[in-house]
Amino acid sequence: MSIQDIISTLRRRWRFELVVLIAAAAVIAVYLYVQVPVYSATTRVYISFSGEGAAADGPVDDTGASEPATSGVIGDSSFQYTPSEYVNQQLSLIPALVTTPAVLDGAADQLGLPSSQGLEKSLSAAVSDGYFVTITATDEQAQHAADIANAAASSLASQLASPNRSDTNLYIPSHLRLSIVNKAEAEKTPSSPNTKAIIGVGGLAACALACFAGIVRELCDNRIRRASEVQRLLHAPLLGTVPKSSSFQPGVPVIIRSSDTLEAEMIRRIASNLTFVVPDRTELSNVFVIASYGPGEGKTTLSIELAAAFAEQGRRVLLIGADFRHPSIAQRLGLADEVGLSHLLTGQVDMRSAARQYWKPGFHVLPAGRRVANPGILINSQSMRTLLHEVSRQYEWVIVDAEPMTVANDAAVFAKEGAKLVLVAGRGLSDRSQLRDMDREFEIINVQPVGVIWNFADQDRGAVKTHDKYYGGTKRRSGNEREAHPEIGPIPETRNGPTVAPADQLAAGALTGRP
Repeated sequence: MSIQDIISTLRRRWRFELVVLIAAAAVIAVYLYVQVPVYSATTRVYISFSGEGAAADGPVDDTGASEPATSGVIGDSSFQYTPSEYVNQQLSLIPALVTTPAVLDGAADQLGLPSSQGLEKSLSAAVSDGYFVTITATDEQAQHAADIANAAASSLASQLASPNRSDTNLYIPSHLRLSIVNKAEAEKTPSSPNTKAIIGVGGLAACALACFAGIVRELCDNRIRRASEVQRLLHAPLLGTVPKSSSFQPGVPVIIRSSDTLEAEMIRRIASNLTFVVPDRTELSNVFVIASYGPGEGKTTLSIELAAAFAEQGRRVLLIGADFRHPSIAQRLGLADEVGLSHLLTGQVDMRSAARQYWKPGFHVLPAGRRVANPGILINSQSMRTLLHEVSRQYEWVIVDAEPMTVANDAAVFAKEGAKLVLVAGRGLSDRSQLRDMDREFEIINVQPVGVIWNFADQDRGAVKTHDKYYGGTKRRSGNEREAHPEIGPIPETRNGPTVAPADQLAAGALTGRP
């Protein structure tokens, strides 16, 4: 996945990422809410050498400054030292001495506590620069934390200065003196939790988590959401993109109803691209079979719109409803559906009775007719093949609305006969595995789609603004508006019965035999 793909994914998944971000922010807020504020207080002390009780031959500087080496005896041990060396040797022991029983018991006595239990967890010490040691105490109350730190420092100073050694303070070194430099004071703000740091780090972590979750969701989502994926999986060029718009609805096609809209221009572009894929006229090369992998991807709507786009150019166009299992073209166009393709193929009617004229003199519609028990028999019949060849010769363009590939492979049957297969892929409706299976099926039967129409795409706001600006900023017509074309008059109403095309424009009685 390239950086451009990642950015595109983050933009496309922004709603999911926003939910993750809000959830992470809620977790951080709850964490801060349940945390108990803890205050810290620090006492700074100075450790120096004390010559009291030591046999020394030379002078001793009680500040811990370096002195000439001197020999002396403490107890039964002989040693040679300088004051600074001795302090340096013993200084590292001071932090550990703060939490010894001798120091803690003395601090508890100063604080008026019955025992020193629990003070060990509240105290810590560390050696800072030179001979300075910081003693830090923490507590839920600021003043109590300061009192603990001061009491611990005072108790440690008493233990270091005590000439008496007992079992509790035997490990405390002698010859050291502690001076309190800075007493601890109650802080106004708690040291924990660090609200600003938690919000800052947590916010960055939440943003990273939201982005990561969006990318993971994209990788786990098997649905097709980009036109480039359809092209790659089906090895077919992209004929055009149709946005998700309320303009496409049952009734009068958008080409007729709102001819100056961006949606109408996109349909015209696809119709033009279809003419480019068949530059040379061959048998059935002007027959386009519109199909999709599954239902609901907009194949019927686009079949109607493309037929209207060709008819708008003054071409002789025939729209065939070959979806016997779910016929809907007649209902969408407001045409009578008592008779249609099923009646024609079974020899019950002729072409003149089955087809209807719509909008333009050269625009005819052949609805599916009634549902049949075995539509596959009709699709694979000799009558169907004869019909395709007849209408291919009589019309400039023939649009066939076929059934979805998940229901039947009727579209592949037409394509094997020589018609051009056009696939409609609805954004977010098909998944990768389904398109791979369909592509493998096409490879086995040696059928190659001439192109793909990407349907229900996100509306390009920039394209809409450019289109409206180019048309002079005119108000876009709503999906329910019906336009009267001055060159042909109002759109003919056909709900009260079919408008029969003239006899010289239809293959009257061309098919009378049964399959």
